[in-house]
Amino acid sequence: MMRRLALIPAYKPNENLIYFVQSLEKRGIEVVVVDDGSGGEYLPLFSQLGKNSNVKIIRFYINQGKGAALKEGLSYLNNIEGDFTVITLDADGQHSLQDATYLLEKAAKSEDVLILGSREQSKDSPLRSRIGNYITKKVFCFSTGVDIEDTQTGMRAFKKSLIPKLLEIKGERYEYEMNMLLEFAKEGIKMKEYPIETIYINDNEESHFDTVKDSIRIYSQIIKFCTSSLLSFGIDFLIYSISLIMSGSILFSNAFARIISLHFNFFMNKKFVFEDGKNSKTSSKEYLSYLGLAAFIFVMNTLILRGIVETFHINAIIAKILTEVILFTLSYLVQKKLVFSRENKKVAQIV
Repeated sequence: MMRRLALIPAYKPNENLIYFVQSLEKRGIEVVVVDDGSGGEYLPLFSQLGKNSNVKIIRFYINQGKGAALKEGLSYLNNIEGDFTVITLDADGQHSLQDATYLLEKAAKSEDVLILGSREQSKDSPLRSRIGNYITKKVFCFSTGVDIEDTQTGMRAFKKSLIPKLLEIKGERYEYEMNMLLEFAKEGIKMKEYPIETIYINDNEESHFDTVKDSIRIYSQIIKFCTSSLLSFGIDFLIYSISLIMSGSILFSNAFARIISLHFNFFMNKKFVFEDGKNSKTSSKEYLSYLGLAAFIFVMNTLILRGIVETFHINAIIAKILTEVILFTLSYLVQKKLVFSRENKKVAQIV
């Protein structure tokens, strides 16, 4: 049987972690725990954990975040010789041993595939978890075109071969797990979902997830895209309105405003939304692709704009706002999938 390891990031865990680790070891699973700066009061618990098991404990003296803890553990695992499978588990006891062994078996048979344990939400699940899972699922599908049932699952299994890729992914806190899915979807790396038991202890009260701060981190790419689009719209709308007042021509005003705003939008998306701003270079292929998209959207924009004005006799400035709203989603999806995608991108598969 292939060697199996479990990686558990732990921040202020309770004593259930000790029994959980012991149970994993009884099933032949080696365990690595990363103490994510839990503090001095938790040292006795981790000391007891070390005495009662063969666990490898890696310690942060200051809390760094779940993503940082996972990557520290992955760095340690990457230096282990030979092939093996890894499963990431939460320290709060909300993952079952049966599911852990099941996903490890699936990972052992799947080369370069990320295995996801998918929880089914029901009316008995905590309201916060149901709402969070639903929103995140829809946001992920909107931004990637890939439908994943449980984007927030911490139970993920994979072979050693994926570790170098996982170490490249940005994110130090809860956003790391979302960035992992976004990056895999973007690069066409396979992801397979398997149903697992849904366990919430004490209505998920022990979760260290900050609803506001961590949600902002998770949705950061969508937020950045919307901000870029709003700024571009502001520039476009201002120039269009001034030109319309001065020239009276919808076609000229729309074209002039679009030329200015599309270049602003391109470099904003290139530097701050879809790429690493400091090191990203603009390729002629990307620029030409964007100009092609802009030309198409300009034609559609003008046709829809004139159609609204002439058919419904709506004020040309109000019609401009309606037109931009209609074309917003189309622009995002095409830029995400075609303009700023990596070369030779494969199609992500969810089974």
